Amino acid sequence: MTVHLAVWRVPKGVTYSAGPNCTVFFSLFMKFMTLTRTFDATPARDGNRQGWMCVMTLSLVVTGAFLLQGCVAGAWVAAMAVDTMKSSHITFWPFEQSWVAPRDRSNDAMRNPKVTSIAILPVEGDQEMGARLATVLQQETTLRVESPSTVRAAVAETDSRSAQADDNDRSALAKEITRDLRVDTVLVSRVTGSPSHPSDWGWKAEGSRRLYLYLVNHDGRLLWKDQLPFTLVTGGTPQLEASVQVDLAYHVMRHVKKLHLDELGYLPKKIS
Repeated sequence: MTVHLAVWRVPKGVTYSAGPNCTVFFSLFMKFMTLTRTFDATPARDGNRQGWMCVMTLSLVVTGAFLLQGCVAGAWVAAMAVDTMKSSHITFWPFEQSWVAPRDRSNDAMRNPKVTSIAILPVEGDQEMGARLATVLQQETTLRVESPSTVRAAVAETDSRSAQADDNDRSALAKEITRDLRVDTVLVSRVTGSPSHPSDWGWKAEGSRRLYLYLVNHDGRLLWKDQLPFTLVTGGTPQLEASVQVDLAYHVMRHVKKLHLDELGYLPKKIS
């Protein structure tokens, strides 16, 4: 029985097939890689340790494949595993420095207007992150979402009241955007980070990043601010954007539930 694999990333121009035992070995290796990236906090600080663990595991996997399936299967597992170890990826860590404005407990609708729409500003320092955040809110909340591209057309590129500015500048900018785009809130964000350094035996460059988030309403009032640290690993193979999107959505929406942002009405979730 031969199993042709189309799910895993295959080096360009090369086609492989492997038997069921070989498939099991490679599946175990992929599971190990996922666990080390997800649950071990040391890779962000010590890439060499993870590199040693990956190489040791790869050696065991290849040896097992050689013994059970022969040279071709062993070479296939080695090629697939090495290509995986060279791939780029993003690892999101738990949110930090969270703050939420308390909702007015009165029944005054003017004090507690219903949030039905949001504009996502382009993320300073990481343009792709803005599109990812917009996708998360479009898919997971009931809000009408104005994407960063729409906001960019309405806001001057040289506007100095950015995410790096103080609360007063963000407040003034939010008032203008909510008025011009007819939305209730604005999400202002930026990404900062340290210089990347070699990791995984020099196959990748790894750097720590931090996403700052500020949710401001049409009155210029800050509703929520947060920080999401993440590790950006750049290798020879592009990252799977779909995987990054799913991981980001999981982290954000789990945090929304933890902070009760849905119950407060700031980020109302869709009813599944």
